[in-house]
This record gives sequence, structure tokens and C-alpha cells, in this order.
Amino acid sequence: MISLSLKWRVSLLVTIVLVAVITTISIVAYVEFEESHLRTIDRTLLAMANGILASLHEGEGEEQIIKDIHEVTATSGLNPFTFYRIWMDGASTDLFANVLPDSEYGRWLHELPEQSSPAREPYVFMNIGRRGNEYRAFWMHQKIDAGIVNIVVASSSHFIYHEMREFLRLLLILGGSLVIGSVVAVMWSVRCGLRPIGMTTGRLRDITHPNIRKDLFDDLKVPEELHPFVGALRNMLDRLDKVLQRQRQFTSDAAHELRTPLALAKSTLQAAQICQRDADEYGRAITDALKDITYMEHLVEQLLILARMDEAGTYIPTAEVQLDVLLRELAETFGKKMENLGGKVVLDEPAVTTIRGDIDSLIRLFSNVLDNAVRYGPSNGTIRITLISEPDNYVTVCVHDEGGNIPPESLPHLLDRFYRVDQSRSSSTGGIGLGLAIAREIARCHNGDISITSDSSSGTLVCIRLARM
Repeated sequence: MISLSLKWRVSLLVTIVLVAVITTISIVAYVEFEESHLRTIDRTLLAMANGILASLHEGEGEEQIIKDIHEVTATSGLNPFTFYRIWMDGASTDLFANVLPDSEYGRWLHELPEQSSPAREPYVFMNIGRRGNEYRAFWMHQKIDAGIVNIVVASSSHFIYHEMREFLRLLLILGGSLVIGSVVAVMWSVRCGLRPIGMTTGRLRDITHPNIRKDLFDDLKVPEELHPFVGALRNMLDRLDKVLQRQRQFTSDAAHELRTPLALAKSTLQAAQICQRDADEYGRAITDALKDITYMEHLVEQLLILARMDEAGTYIPTAEVQLDVLLRELAETFGKKMENLGGKVVLDEPAVTTIRGDIDSLIRLFSNVLDNAVRYGPSNGTIRITLISEPDNYVTVCVHDEGGNIPPESLPHLLDRFYRVDQSRSSSTGGIGLGLAIAREIARCHNGDISITSDSSSGTLVCIRLARM
């Protein structure tokens, strides 16, 4: 299948439409032109035939009838443009005629097609002759005293058809010129309209990693119809730039987070290797190195989770999950941890609530949030879990702890990857700054999101909003 460019497709479409319109107009104009001219000659032929019929009715003698016929048909002399023939039904000879039967014109009048005979109508019109010598004929079939008379009058229509051919030639010239001119104009207009797209394509082709920015098209002058297209490109480049910036930041942060435990493990092992030590010192060195390796293992696991989620994109949940049952089990699990610290976990009795989602992902989501509440809230405090059903087919799970040491300027960044608040979130607590980021990605995959508020007097409140279906 041949693939045509937009310019040629538009030009072809315009050509087809123009040809169809011009052809229709030309046919209508040609037919109207023909009918208009033929009506004029038909009226003349009808008047001639009626004059001949009136003369036959009067019956004033053959010489007077011939004289009247010549006057009516203007054939008193040799007139090659008008012919007549009059005969009675069943007669072998003509009553009157101004052409010989064996002449070319006589044969035309004597060989009229039978199917054109005015058997049902009082008269008919027809075209006779040959191309270049056309005649319009009128055949009347009427009753007189002597019987049924046939009157045929023919007049030259060559001039009319000559004019019609000239008119048709004019229509073809004008129509062809209009089609060609329109196609050229359309191609030029489409080319000018597509030029900004070509310039945009060139700039997109030249975009590299360092120079992605949405202002690359600010100096482009584009038609108003292309503003949405260029605007969409700007937005796409802006989003792509932000994604790449986050990727660069994520890579840098991951490298930094891995470098610290690697350096610690390396220095610990190097220190143990420098000189001979006893078994206890080697044991402590191995324990410290294992802690650093465990930290790195946890970090790599979290990174892999995020990488898989980024690669998978938006997840569409398909399984039913009893959210109230899931929260009871997690409240019991984390309640035991809080009891060891002197605190407790309280679950406000939830109503039976079913949502669609991935149960493993949801367990990780709520576990990360609860783990943060246990890790950074007061050790002897209370963590409260509340399940709220919303009227718009959403549910909200709120986790409240009695902490509140998060600075206001840090709240917008708590869900960013590798972000930790210095006063409350440090590597000494075992956090790596990915738990809440993973939780938010899981919530988004379930058509939801997470919001966090914190105040020193009221504590920290994390709300997870999820779609039911």
C-alpha cells in the first residue's frame, strides 16, 4: 500500500471534492444550456406545425396550402435549414414535402424511428441528422376531415450544438484551471502550515539529555491551530525533564546511601586486618560489617521495589481485599512492637470494607506507614488507626502518632525518595528514606494518594486515600 504524505493526502482530497463539485455544476449548467436553446427551437417548430395544420383544416386548394406552408416555414426559396413532410396514415406518397425522398434530408424524414411515433401523444420532438449537421424534428399526429395526418417539420440545430460544444470546452478549461489552481494553493497552504511542525521535528531531533527544556519552542511562530500541539510538546518536555532530574537525583542519592555503609564495612574489615587481634575483636568487626551489609541489603531491596513499580507503571487492581481484616492483623503485629517500647496501637473498630487491590502491596504500604509511626513517634505513645468510608467510592485510612517534631518546611518533601528529617529521621534509627516513597507509589497504583500533617501539639497524621474499585 502506497503511503502518502499529509500534503499529498490533503491535495488529493481537495482535488476529488473540487472535481466532483465542478463536474456536477458543469453537468447542470450544460443541461440547462441545452434545454434553454432547444426550448426556443421547439417553440418555433410547434408554431410551424400548427400553422400547417390550420392551413390543412381550411382546405383552400393545393396551391394556397403550399403557399401557406412556405410562408409558415419560411421555405419559399431553397432553405437548407428547414424541411417539412406531410402525409396521411396509410398513404404511399406524401401530400407535401420540400425534399426528395432519395436525398439525404429526405431519407432522414422518411426513416423516422417508429418508436418515436406520436402514437400516444399528439406530438413528439426528436433529434435527427449526423454530427456536424444536426436537425431538431417535430412530428405531429392529428385528425383532419380527410383522416389522420402526419406533419414533420425539421430545422437545423447545428448552431445550437456548436455553441454547446464551445460552452462545454469553456467549462472544461475553466474547471481544469480552477482545479489546478486550487490544488497548487492547497499544497502551498499545507506546506506553509506544516513548516512549523518540520521545525519542531528538527528541534526535537536535536534534543539531548542536558538540553531538555520546554522553552525550546518559545520562538516558534505557529498557526493558532497548532498551539495545542506545541503546548503539549512543552508539557511533555517539562515532565520528561522533571523525570530525568528525579532519576539523576535518585541515582546520586542511591550511590551516596550505598557508599556510606560500604565505606564503614571496608574500614571495619581493614582495621581488623591491620594487626593480629583476639577472637572477640574479630567477632565485633564481623558483627559491625554484617550490620552494614544488612543495611545495604535492605536498601537494595527497597530500590528494587521502586524500580519494579516504576517499570510496571499504573497497576490496575483485580483482587478483592478485606481492608478491615488487614488493618486488624497489622494493628496486632505492630501493637506487640509498641508494647515492648511501653506504648500501644489502637484500631478504631472499622466497618466491613472491601476494596480491589494487591494484598501484598497494601500490606507493604500500611507496614511502611506504621513502621514510621513506631520508629519516629514517642516510645511510650499511642498509635491510632482509623478507617473512614467516603461517599465517593473511596476509603481513607488515617494513622496518627503522638510525635510532631517534623518542621513545616520538611512536610512537602517527606514522600520524596531518600528524604529524611535531620531531627527525627537519621540513619541511626535504621531508616533509609524510601518507606514513605514506596507507600505513595503503591497508593497511586491503587488510584489513591497519601497526605501528611504534623504539629507539635497534635502529633503526626498520615492519611492514605484509596479507591474501592
